[in-house]
Amino acid sequence: MLLLTGFEPFGGLERNPSGDLARLLGDSEGVQGEVLPVDYARIRGCLEELLAEPWDAVVLLGVAVGRPLISLERVAINFRDPERPDNAGFCPETPEIVAGGPDAYFSSLPLEQLKAALDDEQVPAAISLTAGPYLCNASMYIARHLLHERGTPCGFIHLPPTPDLACGAEPMPLDVQARGIRRVLDELA
Repeated sequence: MLLLTGFEPFGGLERNPSGDLARLLGDSEGVQGEVLPVDYARIRGCLEELLAEPWDAVVLLGVAVGRPLISLERVAINFRDPERPDNAGFCPETPEIVAGGPDAYFSSLPLEQLKAALDDEQVPAAISLTAGPYLCNASMYIARHLLHERGTPCGFIHLPPTPDLACGAEPMPLDVQARGIRRVLDELA
């Protein structure tokens, strides 16, 4: 069984394609979809509860409004942006996600294989260095921290905005994103 997460809307967005895809693809056989809060105080508890289950793989999704393609993230860092508030208006007082935790965790998904699969589907994609300093990064870092000893494949994928969001980047229709993420899930299954 695969876990696919996305996020609720944030930063003035009316919707979040990552949450849309978690709901849409989470209905398929062998995949459970969940929508995470954009809330530093709640994200760890949500992930602890979800990751208590024995997953075959965990794929975390988020939207990156400035990116025109699907980004397979390589690294999550133990850092959160102390100047960018979450949906509850909270700005972290300390930059560490996990006090005393490792500086970073690498994705344990087969990124090159997934990139090749997306290329086969003709879905624009790239391998990106880092998930950034916001809740996308925090979700990947926490998930990798919780799953580190188990060895469960886990990583993060950023999605571009959909045409209706008009965020300044080249948009990608949700059906194209769904085709790409479905292919990722098939590769991991």
